This record gives sequence, structure tokens and C-alpha cells, in this order.
Amino acid sequence: MNITLRQLRYFVEIAQSRSFSRAAEHLSIAQPALSQNIAALEEDLEVVLFKRHARGAELSPAGRLLFDKAVDLLARTDALKEQVAGRDVRPSGTVRLSIAGSLAGLLVAPLLRAVAERFPEVELTVREGMSSEVRTQVESGQAQLAAMPSPSELQGMESLPVFEERFMLFGTCAAMRRKPAQIPFAEVAALALAEPDGAHDLRKIIERAASAADKRLDVRYELNSPAMLISVVREGLAFSIMPPSACQEAVAAKAIAGRLVVEPELTRMQAVVWPRDRPLSLAALAVRDTLVEVVRGMVREGRLNGRIPGASHKKK
Repeated sequence: MNITLRQLRYFVEIAQSRSFSRAAEHLSIAQPALSQNIAALEEDLEVVLFKRHARGAELSPAGRLLFDKAVDLLARTDALKEQVAGRDVRPSGTVRLSIAGSLAGLLVAPLLRAVAERFPEVELTVREGMSSEVRTQVESGQAQLAAMPSPSELQGMESLPVFEERFMLFGTCAAMRRKPAQIPFAEVAALALAEPDGAHDLRKIIERAASAADKRLDVRYELNSPAMLISVVREGLAFSIMPPSACQEAVAAKAIAGRLVVEPELTRMQAVVWPRDRPLSLAALAVRDTLVEVVRGMVREGRLNGRIPGASHKKK
């Protein structure tokens, strides 16, 4: 058996891209050369790693077994090279980051800019998804890092709290003009609501608050998209409890307006997380620390509504 690290890197890239052609483009190699390397790997292992179809390529059962081990081996190899080379090595290589929900649209541009300016040899790729999707990506190794809420609910993960966000009730501007700046949760629970489904962490937080208050929520629409929630709220079909990061543009355009939910205050912690058993490469550490710095800077500047851990919420 003569398996090489290059073959494993090619294999992981195809698995993540779900396409031989896209993987060849990302790797800057010819597709026939990529296919030859994978064929040699399959021959050495005596298994078929991919199921090829018109839309691309999917991992076979054997490929799924190899994927986690290949990602872990490559991460450990990268970390070993950096440790042996010494601390003065500049971060380099590819880092895969998944960002959950509404935070992605606000964070991606300033983060990409900061990483490009500080670490030009680091290639950062970013994916967006629901918190459940992002969790799966970081647990499986498809992403080295994830920016997502409620890190305490994750098993086998290290986490670094970034900022705490408070939830607000959003409705049409006309409807919200008649409401006070702060609305008790008991009053919110009686309103017609549009919220994500029960698998979403936002819905879980709201449901826990309703259960504690012995209230039953009137959820008329279950929508797992901030854009769809905003659309329903804008049309006056329902109110929605959301973090301000989900609808900053709509609020700035005066399409909808929000009021703070209190008694109790509903909050969640956003954090950067990574698997405990997979050491981060120097490049991933650089991206992690830059992400924390960028987000906390946005909070201080008022571009992101929240509180840095250890600080107090500013009244507005």
C-alpha cells in the first residue's frame, strides 16, 4: 500500500466540493491527473470511494469512513509541520469556515478583508447554513471552524465565546409605533408569530421561555429563512422574535421595526467552535483569532447589536 498525503488532500477536496471538476479547479490541477490519483487510491484501498453521477460525485459508504480519518490525519500533519518549523512560520493554507444564519451576511466581507490583509498566504473559504447544518459540517470535518450560537449544547467541541445577542420582537413600523420600547415576554407570547421550526436554536430558546412562563406560543408560520421571516413581518402577517443581526438592513430601510423583549430577556451566545480532537492548524488559529477580533470590533462600533462577554449591554 502506497497512500500519499497528496492523494488524501485530493480525496478530501473532492468530497467537500462534490465534484471532480470543481475540486480540480480549486486545486489548480488538471482533472485527468486528479482522477488518476483517486483511481490509484481506490486501487490501494481496494474500495470505491465515490459514486459518480450527472450532478457530480457523492461519497460511497467506504468513502464516508475514510473522510473523517483523512481530515483528522491532514490536520495533524499540518499542525506537526508548523510545530517543528517553529513559531515564526507564517500561517498558510486553506481554512474552511461555516457560519450559522444571519451572522454570515454581516461578517463575511469584513472577515475576508481582514484575513487577506493580515495573512495573504491563507485561503479562507466560507459556507453559510442553518445552525444544524453548520454543526454537522464542523463535526464531520467539512469545516475546521464554525461561527454559531449556543456552543454549550455541543458535545466534543472547544468553543470561544464571541458576543452575546439579545432577541427583539419585530413587526411593521405602524404596529410597533404603538408598542413600548421594551415588551414583556408574556405579551409577546400572545401575538401571532412567524418563527423557525423546532430544530432551530432560536425556536428552542423561545419555547423554553414560553414553557417557563406557562405560555403557549401562537406560531402561525414556520420558516427557516431570515428573508422569508422578514417578508412575512413586513407584510403584517405576523410578528417575529429574532436577533437584530437577522434584519439590520430591513430595519435600516424602515421596512420593519423592533422592540426589546424583557421579563425575561432572551439572549444567546455566539461563539467560534472547533472539534476538541482535531488540533487547529496555524492558519485556522489565525482565522479564529481574526474572526473574534472582527466581530468584537463590530459590536464596539455599533455595527452589530450585542454584548462582548464580560461587558454590559449599552442602552439605546
